[in-house]
Amino acid sequence: MEKITKNQLTAMLLITDAFTLFCFKGHICLITALGFLCGTVIQFLMSVPLVSLCKNNFSIEKSGKIIQVIYFIYIVMWGGMLFAMLWQASDVIYIPYENSHGIWGKLLIAGLVALVCLYSSSTGIKAVSRASVIACAVGAVCLFIVAVSACFGSDWKNLLCTKNSDSFVNEISRGFVLSGGLGSFAVMLGNSKGNPLKNAVYYFVGKIILTAVITFSSILVAGGIMQITDFPIVTSAQLSQPFPVQRIDSLFLIIFAVFAVFSIAVQSLSAGSLLMKIIPSFTHFRTTAILILMIGSAFLFSGGNIFRPLYAVIIAFILLIIPLFLLIKRSVK
Repeated sequence: MEKITKNQLTAMLLITDAFTLFCFKGHICLITALGFLCGTVIQFLMSVPLVSLCKNNFSIEKSGKIIQVIYFIYIVMWGGMLFAMLWQASDVIYIPYENSHGIWGKLLIAGLVALVCLYSSSTGIKAVSRASVIACAVGAVCLFIVAVSACFGSDWKNLLCTKNSDSFVNEISRGFVLSGGLGSFAVMLGNSKGNPLKNAVYYFVGKIILTAVITFSSILVAGGIMQITDFPIVTSAQLSQPFPVQRIDSLFLIIFAVFAVFSIAVQSLSAGSLLMKIIPSFTHFRTTAILILMIGSAFLFSGGNIFRPLYAVIIAFILLIIPLFLLIKRSVK
């Protein structure tokens, strides 16, 4: 994998984080927002062993094949979960057409996204990373408009409404499940230019800001109807109307579709770089095979509750345990 800059790394990862938040299904309150933010800080602390390894010119691509296979399977499964999230969210935002229910509707949605991802991935990590910066900037403008509208046009008492909320620990766990893109973070950090610690800090600070803006804006806008909406962040975007002649939800729909493509493209690129190391002779249709595996794995998560504590444990294993093991192994040598 080619080297990418700090801004490119952060943009690609934040797009994935934003997309998963867009697809968040469930109740959001102040405890949820604080749990997600606390979870992000914990994730940064857990990434310290990985950062230490990357400082010594290490990357997951240079690890043993067993570690590469573990990360490859993880990233493919996370790509499948992204497809599953997209299918769930399509029920309320109607992509690509209103009656998109059933297996054929899901396959059509996945096929359209996969085709664009296939084209994006064929251009290489450099082109995707540069385009991600532009997409991230446009998304940031959209979120800023929604946030400003939420601050001036919503009821601030919604922040105090914690009815039917989960415990703080459960909210941290749900935040971890939404952070499955940390597998790509582990793969790409070793291939980024500059100081790995600064790159990690830059990303996690951006993630904290992104999470705070999205969650607090959603609580302010949709807090009063949180009990009757399955997708509070999508609902808050649909209800926001900062301009008298143009609704923001049309812009959100565009951002949602673009972020979906970039999120899955980033996973396919990360998985592709690992597969190239695992099976060097597999040179043709590598990305196609990965996307097919992702779509196939999406059916494992489709229709079920994706916010399970087990997934949070798996993410912690990928982010902390394996890098810590590799760090200890290198220290012993």
